[in-house]
Amino acid sequence: MSSVKSSSMWHFVGVCSIALPLSLSIAYCQTAAPPTASSNQSAPAAPKSSELLSPALSQISQAIVGLNISRWKAPGEVRSATQQNVDSIQRDLSGTLPGLLSTADAAPASVSAVFPVYRNIDALYDVLLRISETAELAAPPNEISSVSSALSKLESARTDLANAILNASKNTETEVVKLQASIQQAATAHPAPPPTTTVVNDGPPAKTTPAKRKKKPAAAPATTAPPSSSPSPQ
Repeated sequence: MSSVKSSSMWHFVGVCSIALPLSLSIAYCQTAAPPTASSNQSAPAAPKSSELLSPALSQISQAIVGLNISRWKAPGEVRSATQQNVDSIQRDLSGTLPGLLSTADAAPASVSAVFPVYRNIDALYDVLLRISETAELAAPPNEISSVSSALSKLESARTDLANAILNASKNTETEVVKLQASIQQAATAHPAPPPTTTVVNDGPPAKTTPAKRKKKPAAAPATTAPPSSSPSPQ
């Protein structure tokens, strides 16, 4: 009976631990629109994404390097799927994410520049969660604690990043409202002058000479033939 439960449990874990390449789930983020410089001068400076995420990313890197998945008490397919997830995270940390962070740090108040980082972190969290759930069932206590702590750290950093994006969006909306109000106030104080009409005088209109009608020739009088003379009787 216990062997049947164990087999069913690892089948469930195996399904939940299917490796999903992180590079595919966030590849579109590399095509994000270029950032625009923020014109907000009164709002506090937005924090850089790298400052919010670096401690959590560093802890994740240390946690996954310390995993000895080949010695976990799990079926081979589960260990293989978990190792693929770990490899996917390592590729993201060393390849995709640094470029996104560089773009976001160049314009920390730009939502279009920072949001791709959030999407990447969100996908990274999902993959690390799968590793943590598998570790709870198969890894030694020290590795369970390491992965769980890294996951908690990443969740907190993700929340901080989401709040920074929300604040940047609110600041942008505030500046747009102020700009619209300034434009409307300026238009009310200095109304535009009415349009002027320019009349071009080209002189009196040219006289037109009516066309002369040709007279029809008079009809020729009709000619009558002289009466014929008849012979007189003898």
